[in-house]
Amino acid sequence: MPLRNPFDRWFPRLPAFWRRELGFLALWLVFGLLVMPFLIYLAGVLTLGPYEAGLLSFLASLYVPFFTATLSAWLLVLGPYLLFTAVRILTRPLRRRA
Repeated sequence: MPLRNPFDRWFPRLPAFWRRELGFLALWLVFGLLVMPFLIYLAGVLTLGPYEAGLLSFLASLYVPFFTATLSAWLLVLGPYLLFTAVRILTRPLRRRA
């Protein structure tokens, strides 16, 4: 059974392109919120040494500004989606047409 985009069911009137984009956005937003902070923390611990306040304090320093709509926190969380979209746009002329 193929994996279906849930936005097909939730927004049936929306054009397929926008349903697909919403799916990409949701996927990368979840990655940016749940996986990316741990990767950043791990990279910091491995390169700079232990974070003095610990993991929970690090996560709070990201999530509090995110939920209070600080631009830098939003850019960090949306970074994976923005990078994915930039790569798709830049590689579009290289793709073959079916």
